[in-house]
Amino acid sequence: MVTTTKAVGDLFDLIERKPDLLVDADLTVERDGVAFTVRGYDDLVAVDLPSFGAAFALFRDRPVEGADAAVALAAAGLTAEIRVRGAPVARLGADAVPSPLAKRLGFGPIQLFLDGVLLAITPRRG
Repeated sequence: MVTTTKAVGDLFDLIERKPDLLVDADLTVERDGVAFTVRGYDDLVAVDLPSFGAAFALFRDRPVEGADAAVALAAAGLTAEIRVRGAPVARLGADAVPSPLAKRLGFGPIQLFLDGVLLAITPRRG
């Protein structure tokens, strides 16, 4: 049986030998009855979730630790931006600048956007 650490390490080795990836995607994904979008713009992959509840559920059930995902994305030349209701709340990968708050919270090399969090939780007028 292959351990997760070995499999992730092998993935990093494989990615480091390849040129940077470019992503072109426009998907709607449904998970546990919640739909969200994934859009790729060259080296940026934007994941837009409808609520913080959906974002926390996705984070809680992630198949790879946040630090491992950030390193794998950076090695591939990609950046993932997590958005809630269209507002960017976090970024990881090549263009992420780890924020002190993310480090304090133990999220690792993830950039958090407090202004995006505030926009995402603010009720929208009609």
